[in-house]
Amino acid sequence: MRVLIVPEVYRPEDASSSGTLNDAVSWVEQWLRRDETMHVYWLLPPRERANYDEGDVLADRERVTLVEAEPFMADNPRGSMFTENGYTEDQLTALEAAVHEQGAYVDVVVDQLRTGRFTLKKWLLDHTDHWAAQVRPFDVVANVHDLQVPFKYRYCRYRDAYQMRMELCGTAFADGIWFTAGIDAAAFREHASEYLRRDVVESALDGAIESGSPVEFDRFEERYGDEPEWLHVAGSLWSKKHADEVLAVAETLYREFGVRTLMTSMESIPDEYRRREWVDAHSEASRETYEWALEKGDIAVCASEYETMARTPFEQAASGQVLLLRDEPWIYDCVPEGHPLVADADALESLAARAVEDWDEAIAANRGLVEHAKEIRSPERCGRRTLRDLRSRVESKVERYALGGPDAAVELALEDEPTVELDDVAERTAEFTEDGRPVTARESYARTDLLYALRSLGYEDRGNPGTPTFRRTGRWT
Repeated sequence: MRVLIVPEVYRPEDASSSGTLNDAVSWVEQWLRRDETMHVYWLLPPRERANYDEGDVLADRERVTLVEAEPFMADNPRGSMFTENGYTEDQLTALEAAVHEQGAYVDVVVDQLRTGRFTLKKWLLDHTDHWAAQVRPFDVVANVHDLQVPFKYRYCRYRDAYQMRMELCGTAFADGIWFTAGIDAAAFREHASEYLRRDVVESALDGAIESGSPVEFDRFEERYGDEPEWLHVAGSLWSKKHADEVLAVAETLYREFGVRTLMTSMESIPDEYRRREWVDAHSEASRETYEWALEKGDIAVCASEYETMARTPFEQAASGQVLLLRDEPWIYDCVPEGHPLVADADALESLAARAVEDWDEAIAANRGLVEHAKEIRSPERCGRRTLRDLRSRVESKVERYALGGPDAAVELALEDEPTVELDDVAERTAEFTEDGRPVTARESYARTDLLYALRSLGYEDRGNPGTPTFRRTGRWT
């Protein structure tokens, strides 16, 4: 099975710091571990532009192909506005060279870009004789990471309801949907129903899954101090995160309990935060600095108005930092109902004071949160769920494919060979057709038909790079 993944790289200068890409890397790692015949194609910005290595996206492995091409508006100083757009001519021709010119194909496209799916599908269809195929050559899955519904885009200078409506429609009419978070699945039902018929919305949701945002909790050591000494403020300082409210909590903790504040951010930290005597600020912090702060910190506060399964606060919790959360709907994708370390925005300061005063109880509550999150955001669980969806898409087509007359030439061409190349089988069929042409030369027989004939006859794609090689196993993969 061959899968093309197109993540949104929302930090275009540092791809590996984009949670969207990190999620997908975790899925791919699980897929490769569970399916030895899987081949993955990435479509990503060039490494030198986006500051990542092959190993960051597992492209140092044989069954992963990195396709590098400049994205839309890459050279524009305001290009970060368009990280969710696509596709450029460079990207499409790079896909053609990496996939179709190698004699390969894709079974599923996992597309996270909000716009451009129509263009991508046209391009991929143009490389298949889909009109003749018994089954659809490939599925395009809308990977919805952060649905642009009103409470999210109100802070955005370049989004309004138009973008939301277009994304809702594009999502509804994709071949499948992966929602990173349950909150977005619920928002899709609510807002898409305003513009689309209810049965269309429900049909789209029937086959949708929640892919999840995996966190490798085993990487973090959950150790707690005897008493809190440091509040750790981590991550970006975007307006939705309400840094001023977090610093108000920090000031209260310092004034009442002597708890100092440690700040780490990949961005520049404003002077208004840095110059406070009780703040130790680390602007443009490296991963090493962030991990040092994870070990040092004792308390964390998440006052964000919305997230899509936020990663940083839960890494802090897994590192033994008692995590206090603003009570917003998004948190309950991975926080249990009735969790005691949750409060309204205006009650976070008093919650923080109670946590310090009842430190042992706060630690016990945080341990419970981490155990709950481990279950929800387990890489293994997310990997199994997404792989199951991929496999079911191909398996259903194998079940629907009906071996017929032209497939007899395919069976004869195989000659009980244990291993064959897709292109070679197509050429060999010319020996067994009435007109001496390969079966794929007929307008009525698609290359996709050849692929599914092989699968129906018990051959599986080995997942090798380049031209696909199939081996006889008696089952499809």
